Amino acid sequence: MRIVWTRAIASVFWFATAAYCLLSAIPFASEQFLKPGLVPALVTFAGRHAWISLAALAACAAALAPWLQSGHRGARAFVAAWALTGVALFLAPPLALLEPSSFALVLALLALIPPVWISLMDLPRVRAGPHANAAGADAVSRDFAVCAIAALAVTLTHALSAVPFVFPLGMRSTGLGALRSLLLHLVVFSGVFAAICVIRGTARLISSRAVVEAWLARCVLAVALALFLSRVVLRPVGLVGVRGALMAAAFGAALAAAIGPRATRAGPGIDQALSGLVPRWATRSRAAAIGWLVVAGIAVWLVERQAAQSDWNFVVAKSAAMVSWLIALAAALRILPIRTPRAGVVPFALCFVLLVLNAAATRMGDTAAQAAEAWKGHDPSIRLITDALAQPASVSDTGLVDFLELHTNIPRSAPVAPVTIDLAALDGTPAAVRPHVFVFVVDSLRRDYVSAYNPRVTFTPALERFARESTVFERAFTRYGATGLSVPSLWVGGLVLHKQYVTPFAPMNTLARLLEHEQYAQWISMDNILDVILPPSARRSPLDADVQVADFRLCRTLAEIRGRLDLLKAGGPPTFVYSLPQDVHIAAITREGAAPVDGASYGAFYAPYASRVRRLDACFGEFIDDLKSRGLFEHSLIVVTSDHGDSLGEQGRMGHAYTIFPEILQVPLIVHLPSGWAGVRADTAAPAFTTDFTPTLYALLGHEPQSPAAFFGRPLFRKGGDQAPPRLTDPQVVASSYGSVYGTLLDDARRLYVFDGIALREYAYELDGTGAGRSTPVADEDRVRGQRAIREAVEGIARLYRYRQ
Repeated sequence: MRIVWTRAIASVFWFATAAYCLLSAIPFASEQFLKPGLVPALVTFAGRHAWISLAALAACAAALAPWLQSGHRGARAFVAAWALTGVALFLAPPLALLEPSSFALVLALLALIPPVWISLMDLPRVRAGPHANAAGADAVSRDFAVCAIAALAVTLTHALSAVPFVFPLGMRSTGLGALRSLLLHLVVFSGVFAAICVIRGTARLISSRAVVEAWLARCVLAVALALFLSRVVLRPVGLVGVRGALMAAAFGAALAAAIGPRATRAGPGIDQALSGLVPRWATRSRAAAIGWLVVAGIAVWLVERQAAQSDWNFVVAKSAAMVSWLIALAAALRILPIRTPRAGVVPFALCFVLLVLNAAATRMGDTAAQAAEAWKGHDPSIRLITDALAQPASVSDTGLVDFLELHTNIPRSAPVAPVTIDLAALDGTPAAVRPHVFVFVVDSLRRDYVSAYNPRVTFTPALERFARESTVFERAFTRYGATGLSVPSLWVGGLVLHKQYVTPFAPMNTLARLLEHEQYAQWISMDNILDVILPPSARRSPLDADVQVADFRLCRTLAEIRGRLDLLKAGGPPTFVYSLPQDVHIAAITREGAAPVDGASYGAFYAPYASRVRRLDACFGEFIDDLKSRGLFEHSLIVVTSDHGDSLGEQGRMGHAYTIFPEILQVPLIVHLPSGWAGVRADTAAPAFTTDFTPTLYALLGHEPQSPAAFFGRPLFRKGGDQAPPRLTDPQVVASSYGSVYGTLLDDARRLYVFDGIALREYAYELDGTGAGRSTPVADEDRVRGQRAIREAVEGIARLYRYRQ
């Protein structure tokens, strides 16, 4: 029992350490999750890592006390090695200082050694049970029954997540979705049954000893876990190629070792390999094993429910689904007796029948297909299965996937020198008319949650009043589907190299250069991104100076700004104000309990999100009223926009991860011009982009910009009698900030083609004015045009920034 606790404690601590090191090695994860402190638990773990290590070591040493006292060499070496490591952690704590590098990956690999070590120490203590060598023909029927029970248990576990969302569609849809789920799980576990048969058969050819079968099972499990980690976990976070394969293999092998064995009396070899997934109390009887299966199912459901509020493109939910598969299989092996009545070829015949039924189910009618799709949206296990079985996207451009991988998430180790980007010659004196500029980029604010874009919205009255006094760009888009590259592209005025980040960034930051030339005082909420991309400036006075980025809130920032408004005296220097409030970021909502902040009713809108939009709207309204009372409103350029939107339940999606679905790309863009610029013209129905802001400010301040490339922004306004800017006719490329996912806006941005180079999927949407658009089949013509535009844009970016892979 003591070794069980030792293994549990050591595994939890060192796997957590390895995972943190792995995240630190990935540029975007380090820049966008760890440094901003978006997950407080990770911040605490890194900051107190040495003390946590000391506590874990003390607990393990206490559990191993009998072994240590008896002179067990392995136990003594294990504790001594950990103690030396603990001392090193106090002298030079690595986690809090880790930067994306190969060194972080090496630390991740080293952190996997302790859980493997303690697992190997446990091997000699595993005693084969009386039926350890029972590998006769009767094991076949028992194994099939075990897999069938596991399939049923997994189906029921995940039905808890899906039924509440599918039930409103009707009893028939719910029943069809449940049957389809059960059938798919039975097919998957039929594959598991086939693998078990191969393992047992191979073991009998080599030896009759259960230990051979156990090691074969561990090897198969390690390969399966490595493939899962590679495809579901590491590819989405940008760790691919040789390094990705190495890390997946290492983590897969370590996890397989940690799962089993356990110091207890075990059954046949496969039972041994999975024994660590069944606690000691659950091995005492069949009823106890069933009880454990129920407890584990509820725990998995709770994890999935929590993850649904904010998940990295279902990584957590799919991982929970994989855990549920393994636990269900391990528990089912405990539920059924070793020997069962012989069934001959019946199990294999049933497998064939299941395959036929599954093939027939793929040709089901529209109602059944809709029910299955709705079920998939809220059942992570079914999503994992269908994503794994789905045909990859067609690629009209040979080599596009590899090409995009080479130009996406470019590692810090790749040398890229900055280039100088000039939108216009900045010489002479500052402009005669320099209004105050207020830019509020509300992180994750969706366009369809603002009444200026959606008449069903009743909770943004202040923004509606502001819109009536401003210019509302009806079809505005972000160029990047997440903050990491969206914010830098706004300051540059165009698409940027997919690297976080080229340094020094100042030569490319055209907006910062303009502000210095025009002698703007700068009140800016500095964050981990702006710390890198903004050059130092004596004119800068930070906002939210003592606030963590994750805690930036518009109301607090506006209160600080209002406290400084007396400084904006007539005749003084103009002021540029910039903030990226996190009020409606999905991570912030999740940390705050994913609950509304008021008791209002929001109908079909996502209440936790809508209530926060209402709150920030009220504060914004008070700020605008304050500007008006001070006579500053008519002398200010005020912009309300977002760096991207968020999925709020569409097909079960939450957040933005590396996706670029319509609800993420479509953002609000409302611009109030000062009275001194009356008479400028804008085509509000034309596509507009967040990267247009910087060229627009250049033009309005008298510096006509010249785009260095087609993927740069353009002025949204024309002065005097000039006509509004001509519309864009070429396809416009958009991208994820964090992965190899690119899209093309076609036909005056009325349609969207998306190529997901991570999951090898493609999508097409009609942008019909709704938040999520309308999904359509991918036409061959759109595929060819979209993929060609993506390659040309990425090639153009590489040329401009002089990147050679």
